[in-house]
Amino acid sequence: MSYDLMVFEPKDVPREKNAFLDWYQSQTEWSEGHSYDDPSVTTANLLEWYVAIRRYFPNMSGPDAYECADGEYNPRVTGYSIGRSVIYANFRWSEAASAYAAVRALAVKHGVGFFNVSANDGEIWFPPAEYIPDIMAIPDLMLSLEGQQAFKSPSVALIEAAVDWLQPAGGPGFLLLEKDNGYVQAGGGKGACTVEWREYSNGNFRHWVAGLPDHDAEANILILGNGVHFLVKANERLSNDNVKVVLRAFARGMSKPQDFVWRDISEQLNVEN
Repeated sequence: MSYDLMVFEPKDVPREKNAFLDWYQSQTEWSEGHSYDDPSVTTANLLEWYVAIRRYFPNMSGPDAYECADGEYNPRVTGYSIGRSVIYANFRWSEAASAYAAVRALAVKHGVGFFNVSANDGEIWFPPAEYIPDIMAIPDLMLSLEGQQAFKSPSVALIEAAVDWLQPAGGPGFLLLEKDNGYVQAGGGKGACTVEWREYSNGNFRHWVAGLPDHDAEANILILGNGVHFLVKANERLSNDNVKVVLRAFARGMSKPQDFVWRDISEQLNVEN
């Protein structure tokens, strides 16, 4: 069996889940009447995605077929079925983690949809329709997610997509966005997250937890992660949109957003260290 992922042209696809799954079934009948190894048949966005993904996972067949050297075994060689509004990819299971990360990241970058075919109740992701994502790479940043490959110089669109990947059951359950003078980390998922911000200076650090103003700042609550939990104040339970505001500010070199209250836990962490 293979590990299967699919990307699609969002404007051609129904967004309601059952309608989407019906559309998916019709696509996998492969009845469009053309060769499914010809990238010229697909949309411009899907073609850009395909050109990018082949740098990591070369095609095993068609006009772009990877030529293996004598005796070479390359587990990243992948099968692609290319339709007018869809590209279906068959990866080896040994490459599942890196394939998922690369396919989804490039879907965000090139504005195409993503479907995790091989997962039970697999994720269906559409690019947000209400804005044009900032796809420019930001140098000197590193984005890491639990159980996934790290992304150097991520775009804002990729960072925001990473927030929506977080989920407390099965992961990834936390992410880390780093640069030389500090980092921001978020844990949880599915609309219940916590965010911390650290800054380094002269060999020392300051560390804060983000909270919402005019909310209960005394009671303790648990934010569920992937097999762990995070103990925070009740006002420190943040939505995905809250998390994105903080991460965007950090990525763009701005100071901590003042829409939040920031609990300083530097001394606590210094004692623990």
